[in-house]
Amino acid sequence: MDRIPPKQIAKKIIKILKKEHPDYHYLKKVFEHIRIGLELKGKTPATGKLPELLTKQELIRFYDTVWNTADRTHIIMMKVLLYTGIRNAELTNITLKDVNLNASTIRITGKGNKDRYIPYPELFRGELAQYIENQKVRKAKYLFETNRQDKYTTRWVRAIVKKYAKKAGIEKRIYPHLFRHQLLTYLARQGIIDNKVQLISGHKNRKNLAIYQELSLADVSKEYQEAMKDFPIK
Repeated sequence: MDRIPPKQIAKKIIKILKKEHPDYHYLKKVFEHIRIGLELKGKTPATGKLPELLTKQELIRFYDTVWNTADRTHIIMMKVLLYTGIRNAELTNITLKDVNLNASTIRITGKGNKDRYIPYPELFRGELAQYIENQKVRKAKYLFETNRQDKYTTRWVRAIVKKYAKKAGIEKRIYPHLFRHQLLTYLARQGIIDNKVQLISGHKNRKNLAIYQELSLADVSKEYQEAMKDFPIK
């Protein structure tokens, strides 16, 4: 079937619409009625859905596998991911100066180079402090560097997570971003409200947090610290 080229059709529509001085919403309605008139059915918008999370037992099994390898860098790395819910790229960009041991917070530079301060469990402070001292002795700049003092890449981090998941015998797909969902879901179940979880997660708006349930929190640090006391990984 021969059709008039889309560009030509567009020119005809433009000629008609120019007289109406349309704005975005007017055009949206026009094309909505066109779709209805032509009985066109588009794809149903995807609904926010969480990936398959790890059970408490699986999470403990995964971490125990990491712990038993005795690789201090990997142990700290997995704990930071699990405790903070930060993105993979954010993890690899943490410098030693970003960690505030006194306040138990880490400065994270997220999307659009926007900084935010996220808490980590106070019980983790001593272990993290010892690790940072070792990194300073090595004259490291970043929190996580290889033996050659190269900055970890997001690809390396994904490979590390995948390796331990396989070693732990977990068949579910496990990747760094899954731990973000894992933590935010955990905090949701602990009763922390969304406008405060938003500060921890770095989400731009509440709609992006809808899949973690409707939540609220009066004091981020205080409630977070309390909630993390029952977190499966110590």
